[in-house]
Amino acid sequence: MAPKYSIITTCKGRLNNLKLSLPEFLKQENTEVIVVDYDCPEGTSDYVTKFHREAIIVAVKSKPKFNLSNARNLGAAKAAGEFLIFLDADVIIAENFVKAIDPQIKEHCFARFGPPAQNSLRGFCVVQKNDFEFIGGYDELLNGYEGEDLELCVRLRLLRAKEILLDPSIVLEVIEQNTEERERFRSPDLKLQFLRGQLYSSAKEMVMSVLETTTLDLSLKKLLLQEVNKNLLPLYNGEQDFLLEVNLPDKYKRGLLQEWEFSRAIVVKARRKK
Repeated sequence: MAPKYSIITTCKGRLNNLKLSLPEFLKQENTEVIVVDYDCPEGTSDYVTKFHREAIIVAVKSKPKFNLSNARNLGAAKAAGEFLIFLDADVIIAENFVKAIDPQIKEHCFARFGPPAQNSLRGFCVVQKNDFEFIGGYDELLNGYEGEDLELCVRLRLLRAKEILLDPSIVLEVIEQNTEERERFRSPDLKLQFLRGQLYSSAKEMVMSVLETTTLDLSLKKLLLQEVNKNLLPLYNGEQDFLLEVNLPDKYKRGLLQEWEFSRAIVVKARRKK
């Protein structure tokens, strides 16, 4: 029988962390574990094959930059569980982790850690696989330190999935990473990356809300990101405010008003505080 849960973890340059967290992942009942070796220079696939053959390996080659969204989506595609559990390799969970959360996990819900969870636990999520696939998984245009986890939650809320906050005490330890380690396989300046991601996610959320959808065409998403990129550095440097206006087609037939043209627009603004 298929397991109820699939733990999905990724590794790129964090094999030492995975050596500590993976054994705890594998102790969970009714759970399979998927390790995505995202072109890890430390030989993650070889290590897992040698010491933890019960884990499922997804090996990705020729990816010098770490796209966490893509890595998680590749892991999810291999999952057999009804519910997906996304856990970073630097999170060490309690032996009864799945047993503790199981009573709270229901159909059409998603779970994350509530306060006082550490910032490093923000990437954690439990989500029903059907819901995850319906909304298209993680947005792979968010390919740096850009809040792909927050954006996924936005679409799950738009889907009206029930949000559950879990007690972070079932995490034994989080192995903290310094800025140099976080930037190693990403672009420099984490704050700039996060700003880019939040501007794009805000615009995307507003468009989806108006269109009453949880997915957008790739061409439209790229257009939103292009507009964000165009105005990002002047905003970040405090040279000018950010203003993005997106015009949307009218979705209604207007009956007797055929000679009239209706349009809708959304506006995203941002500025550096004085």
